[in-house]
Amino acid sequence: MRMLQELFARALDNMSYSYMGTQKKRRGGETFFIGALEEYLEDRALDDPRAFFRNPGTVPEIAMLDAVRRGTYDIHKLRFQSFIESPHQFNDRVHFRFYERHGEPDAPAVIVLHGYRMENYLVFDRYCRLMVRRGYNAALVDLPYHMSRRPPGTYHGEFTFSDDGVLTLRVMQQSVLDIMAVINWLKQRGAPQIGMFGVSYGGMLSGLMACVEPQVDFTIMVAPPADMGEVFFESRLGRQFEAENPRAREVLTKYRGVLDRFALVNLKPLVATENILLIEGIYDGMVPVPLIEKLWRAWGEPEIRRYPQGHLSVIILNPPMDRHLRAFLNKMRRKAKGA
Repeated sequence: MRMLQELFARALDNMSYSYMGTQKKRRGGETFFIGALEEYLEDRALDDPRAFFRNPGTVPEIAMLDAVRRGTYDIHKLRFQSFIESPHQFNDRVHFRFYERHGEPDAPAVIVLHGYRMENYLVFDRYCRLMVRRGYNAALVDLPYHMSRRPPGTYHGEFTFSDDGVLTLRVMQQSVLDIMAVINWLKQRGAPQIGMFGVSYGGMLSGLMACVEPQVDFTIMVAPPADMGEVFFESRLGRQFEAENPRAREVLTKYRGVLDRFALVNLKPLVATENILLIEGIYDGMVPVPLIEKLWRAWGEPEIRRYPQGHLSVIILNPPMDRHLRAFLNKMRRKAKGA
């Protein structure tokens, strides 16, 4: 049985690589900030991630686009203008779905973050519904250059990482500040507790939020790339990225120290160790398993769940993870009520 699980898990990850290989850059890899990286690094407080990702402290003006009523909750489709400008105006309109329990606009909330190159909400809608059943409202946020923020003629996540170093840093900063904007909005509505739940790249951002945003109370990280530099230099995913961005190795080698400053393994969380859940697929074909184990040790050995799954199957066909999520959320809910 375990052998079949491993074969299936690895096959899914291999299919994902094959699909990514069909997503070619359609316009030949623009560089939007030519020659500006060194100046950009000089002008920003990159030595202090909390300063680089500082919350502006303002609540965005939220536009209601649509609403769908379900049995015990509503799904509101919302939009606001990003605090950070990118080269693509289409990307700067932040879309998110808010799963609101009936009669509980001020319930504790979880922000749900998808992974790199994710193209639809199917898996994440299910996890938002799980949050709602556990007493939480859920905000499913479109990350930069994904979903509704994908510029026409590009693939999802095309500009999230590139050999344009300034754009890559700005996209990361935009991701974090967009999430902070949603947190500010939730807090204004009276949410007494804010949690993070993210998968893959979204898992890395969920961990980063736990290190730079004091308003985050707990975090759940599923297969997070805890050191993007190591992922690039040491993994198959990194080799594929290099093939798509030929200048990337030169840029990343020169500025490896910048990546190191933002690596989760080099940061300290602001949340308590007992408020962290780390999830690992032991057959992960994208994020090196030793890297997740390194994060677990660096963060004081919080609760970790290791499943006989791959990078994709860990969230698609993994009933034990659902049980463990419910137990962890119940624990966090009790803490919120006791606060």
